[in-house]
Amino acid sequence: MQVGIVHNRSQAAHKRLREASATENIENPNNGIGQELSPPLKINAVSEGSDVQDLVSDNIYNPNNGQIPEQTIPMQPNASKNSILDNALQGVNVVLNYQKTLYIVEHPNKPLTNLEYEMDKKSEWNRIERCCIYVINYMLTEHFEPYHLMQQNEKKIIIKNTATKMLFLLKCYQTSKYFPDPEDNRLVTHYGYYNSPDTNEYFFANEVSQNKEECYKIHNIYLGHLRAITNKLVTYDFGEVDLAALSYLIFALECEKHALYKNIIETNKNLLFDGYLKIIVNTYGFEKAGVKFGNVLSLQNDITELQRQLYEFRIMGKLFFSSDFVDIWDELLFENQETRPIPITISNEHHVDNKC
Repeated sequence: MQVGIVHNRSQAAHKRLREASATENIENPNNGIGQELSPPLKINAVSEGSDVQDLVSDNIYNPNNGQIPEQTIPMQPNASKNSILDNALQGVNVVLNYQKTLYIVEHPNKPLTNLEYEMDKKSEWNRIERCCIYVINYMLTEHFEPYHLMQQNEKKIIIKNTATKMLFLLKCYQTSKYFPDPEDNRLVTHYGYYNSPDTNEYFFANEVSQNKEECYKIHNIYLGHLRAITNKLVTYDFGEVDLAALSYLIFALECEKHALYKNIIETNKNLLFDGYLKIIVNTYGFEKAGVKFGNVLSLQNDITELQRQLYEFRIMGKLFFSSDFVDIWDELLFENQETRPIPITISNEHHVDNKC
C-alpha cells in the first residue's frame, strides 16, 4: 500500500479528532500546512505486515478547522524564523500528533471521546515504537538545529540516545495527562495503549519463553521509575512548553557529549534557556520560576538513569528471557540495507506564547 487511506476515511479522522480535542487534556492547536516525512537518516523501516510503514500521505488533520490542505508543501529545515523553543514545541507535537493519527487510522470505528486505553502487547509496542523513531528523526531534521547539518555518521551517533530519551519523556508526559493519579500504576506506551505491572503476562506473551518471573520483576522496576518520573511531572505542572524545552536540552547535551557543532549548540542552548525562563517567569512569577526551571531541567538526570536501566533490560532479555526478545533498534542503523522511508503528512504548527 503506497498511500492506502482514502479521502473519505481521512475526513472521518478529521471529524473524530475535532470531537476529541474538545475533551482531552492534550491540546493540539494546529493551523499550519502539512509536511512530508522523508527521513534522511539511513535507518531501515520495519517489515511486520502492517500498514503503519506506509502511513499516510493524505492523512493531514487540523483540529481547529478540520480542513485538508490542497497540497503538501515540504518546508526547508529550520526555515522558520521562530525561536529555538518555538521550533522545539512544533517538533514534539509532530510526534504526539503522529501517534494520535496512527491510532485513528488503525481504529476507525472507535470513539475518541472518553477514550478507554487498551492493554498493549510488546509486538505492537515494537511496531509503533520503531515508527516513532522515524518521526523523531523527522522532528530533529526539521525542528532541532543543527541536526539537519550533520553527516550520516553523526546523525547515527545522535539519534539512538536522543530518540530513546525523548520517547521516555513523551510516555511520562502522556501518562501525566491521561493517568495523573499517583496511585494509578498504568503508563501510556503510545496514544490509546497502556502498560502496567498487572499486564506483564499479556504484554510479553509472545516474546518471553523462560525466566518469566525474573523478567516481570525487572520490567516492574523499569515501570516504577517511569511512574516516579510521571509523578514528578504532575507535581511540577509539566506542560508542552516544558516538554519542548527539555527535549531540546536532551538533544543539545547529546551533541555536546560528542563535540558536535559546539558553537551552534552553545548559542542555541543559551537562547533556549533565555526564552524558557521568560515564559515561566511570566506564568508563575519570579519567585517560583527558579524552582520550576531547576526542577524541569533536573529531569534530564532521571531520564538518563532510566535509559541505562532499559539498555540493561534489553541485553538481559536477549540473554536470559528468550532468543526471540526484540530490541527495536535491531537492523535500524545498518548502513548496507535498503532504506524505506515512511511517507506521512502532519500538520504541526504549534507556537510558544507567554505561558506554559
